[in-house]
Amino acid sequence: MPNQALRQSEIENLQYISTMTNELLQMAEASRFPMIAYLLGMAYAEAFDALRGGRPVRQMASMPRRSALQQKAVRTQSVGT
Repeated sequence: MPNQALRQSEIENLQYISTMTNELLQMAEASRFPMIAYLLGMAYAEAFDALRGGRPVRQMASMPRRSALQQKAVRTQSVGT
C-alpha cells in the first residue's frame, strides 16, 4: 500500500524509480558489475521503502537545492582535487 503522506505524482515517481532501478540492478548483476548492482539495489530499496512508508520522504525537501551551475562548480572542484 502506498504511503498516504505522498502526493499522486510522488507515488508515480517512486514507482517508476523502483521499477527502473530494479531493471538496471538485474542488468548489472547479469553483467557481473557488483558495485553498480549494490548501489542500484540500495536505490531500489530506498525508493521501495519510501513508497510503502518505511522511510521519511519529506526529509530532503527541507534541504536547499543546488542550481545546475552550482552542481557543475562542485563537480569541477572535486575533479581538480
